[in-house]
Amino acid sequence: MSASAVLDVEGIIDRNRVGRLQRRVLLLCFGVLILDGIDITMAGYLGPALIADWHIPRSALGPVLTSGLVGLAVGSLIAGPLADRVGRRRVIVLSLVCYGLLSLGSALATGVGWLSALRLLTGLGLGASMPTAATMVAEYAPKARRGVMMTFMYCGFTLGAAFGGYLTTFLIASAGWRAALIAGGVLPLGCAAVVFLALPESPKFLARRGGQDSKLADLMNQIEPACVDGAASPVRFAVTEDRAGPGAPIRALLTQRYRLGTTTIWIGFLAAFFTVYLMNSWLPILMSDVGFTPTEVATIGFLLQFGGTIGNIAIGYAMDRFGMHRTVLVSTICAGAMVITIAAAPRSVLVLGALIFGLGMFTNSLAVAFPVLAAVFYPTAIRATGTSWATGIARLGAIAGAAVGTVLISIGLGYHAVFLALLVPIAVGIVAISIKGRVGTSSRRQPGRTGAHPPA
Repeated sequence: MSASAVLDVEGIIDRNRVGRLQRRVLLLCFGVLILDGIDITMAGYLGPALIADWHIPRSALGPVLTSGLVGLAVGSLIAGPLADRVGRRRVIVLSLVCYGLLSLGSALATGVGWLSALRLLTGLGLGASMPTAATMVAEYAPKARRGVMMTFMYCGFTLGAAFGGYLTTFLIASAGWRAALIAGGVLPLGCAAVVFLALPESPKFLARRGGQDSKLADLMNQIEPACVDGAASPVRFAVTEDRAGPGAPIRALLTQRYRLGTTTIWIGFLAAFFTVYLMNSWLPILMSDVGFTPTEVATIGFLLQFGGTIGNIAIGYAMDRFGMHRTVLVSTICAGAMVITIAAAPRSVLVLGALIFGLGMFTNSLAVAFPVLAAVFYPTAIRATGTSWATGIARLGAIAGAAVGTVLISIGLGYHAVFLALLVPIAVGIVAISIKGRVGTSSRRQPGRTGAHPPA
């Protein structure tokens, strides 16, 4: 192979099947999101124990729930530009260490104020891990399998959230709420050590950064054996995709080429997170208030998250097969139908559990579909920034969902009215994804064209 030869990193990844290296990256990022799901869900299940231990009203829990979400938003906004500058792997490891240590510190809290402040700081690390892991998986995934690989990774979050309710309930019952927070700190610290040792950097990031040819040669040979001839002269690696354009990555998100797609992704993602986090934050208390036992509440919460896991797998296959925008639009409409049905359903564990399972399928899958849309829409130069800023903006919806839940609960509304209120963000999501579908799946120019976007 001549010294002037150039290997296309993206082309090598896209033309090969998912191999051992990509499966390792996928499983490691899957594990990171399991821990994210456990930690985020834990706050809602701590609520009843904190109320009993500190003798506070339910409304006093609002700062505990919303402060963590504020940290998640800020962490997501910081993570993307940092990951585009120093690498995806470093940011993932740093985020795990950060929220692991701060979760341990949260176990020492003696009041709502201290716990809220520590949850805010914990959220900074937690918010950085999810979008960066999504970017990592997107850049290792062949184009034909990108949707299903990313949504499978997000199944880690819903599985963690599903079993996190049981884990938190068990730890509180056996050792108190502080034990749950200690477990929530030890697990990510252990995961950080594994990720540090076993997770390689994104090959697309290395190719764009330059000067990493030996690492890239090893990674490319693992994806396509013998694609780099070690006995020949060194080769150059490149990513043949459209450039983001001049300027800082954050400003690039709102240039003319990306503006409409960015705005609709942000709005749709925000609406999806509003719905998901209102349910994650307040479903345990809503179900407790109508007389369900702690075990029944944990089961209903498990069904919400397990339904989300099934939905994540299904929407990944559907997006790859039937088109991203069409699939997301149908899922959003189905979510609206589910909340209407739940609001009219009788107060039965069996009936509500089945319906909550269905709601989880459609709402949680929406929350993972939008990062896939973002990862496909943006090129490598701004992909981490685009994905993390979309997630950060969506966290504002999560904050609003938890806060609006606080207001609705405080004025005495029951679960029927709360579920009907979810029709508002769902309608917003339907409008956003309908407009995004007109922008197209990708912002990249097609060969031989001068800037038109591909059709949706």
